[in-house]
Amino acid sequence: MALADSTRGLPGGAAAGAATGAAAPQLFPDIVELNVGCQVCVTRRCTVVSVPDSLLWRMFTQQQPQELARDSKGRFFLDRDGLLFRHILDYLRDLQLVLPDYFPERSRLQRQAEYVKLPELVRSLRAMQQPGPGPPPPPSRRIGGSFA
Repeated sequence: MALADSTRGLPGGAAAGAATGAAAPQLFPDIVELNVGCQVCVTRRCTVVSVPDSLLWRMFTQQQPQELARDSKGRFFLDRDGLLFRHILDYLRDLQLVLPDYFPERSRLQRQAEYVKLPELVRSLRAMQQPGPGPPPPPSRRIGGSFA
């Protein structure tokens, strides 16, 4: 597998943890390759473990690398929507939700956030879906001295 030896000799990898006398050596590489629904995402391990008790935190802190599903290239595999997962990763990077003005898939993203156990992101998405006061009424049109 492509990632099996990638922790050796990398800063923060298993070899570095043992060399510095750290109590629990890091078993995962600093750079993590994920295959999420056929979309490849490459990010830092500290990003995927940034929210304690989330699914990703549990995967990359509480499990051994060999316990996790992998694709044929050795990337960690998640059977989720890869296009929506990029928004999950963006959230994990700075713990803020930023979406385009027109984003019709909020409810689908909310389901993804629920699956990966990100309660603050779920709350933010729910708040965005709450109906507001509604759009202002259209202006009246005046035609030849009378209202249309």
